[in-house]
Amino acid sequence: MMESSQVNVESKICFAGKAKKTVDNKRRVNIPAYFVNQISSKTFHITRGQDQNLFVYPKEIFYQKAAKLNFHFGSRGEVEKEKRLYFLETMADAKEVQCDQQGRIMIPQEFLDYANIKESVLIIGAFDKLVLCNPDVFEQFIKSSQFTEQDRVTQFGWADREG
Repeated sequence: MMESSQVNVESKICFAGKAKKTVDNKRRVNIPAYFVNQISSKTFHITRGQDQNLFVYPKEIFYQKAAKLNFHFGSRGEVEKEKRLYFLETMADAKEVQCDQQGRIMIPQEFLDYANIKESVLIIGAFDKLVLCNPDVFEQFIKSSQFTEQDRVTQFGWADREG
């Protein structure tokens, strides 16, 4: 039985899984083929994420997100200054990157600094985006969770519940 709060999924992308990769001396990171092969353009947009990590969106998804931001905060002449600033900051901060022949993308230094990423990076598939983070920061983040394995199954929808 479908719940009325379920999201209508139009995307053909569903990133899941994780991989620990090395950042080379040219700031390049190899994106695993199981992520890259889901998108046709091999182009991503990087933005600052939450909790000192990076969000890496496929070009098509980034354009959809940007259009929503523009509708809500940009094109309507938003009167609230903080909302206008959020829109402008988000768009000004995003960087387009291309995968090279080996599936690597170059991460701008300011993003590596923001996420405290040095020699290694954890790449996490998070449905419509990849999350890049410092592996140690992610481990601490997971350890700080109060949710149990059972919670993941029962409270967060991985098991059908009778309503």
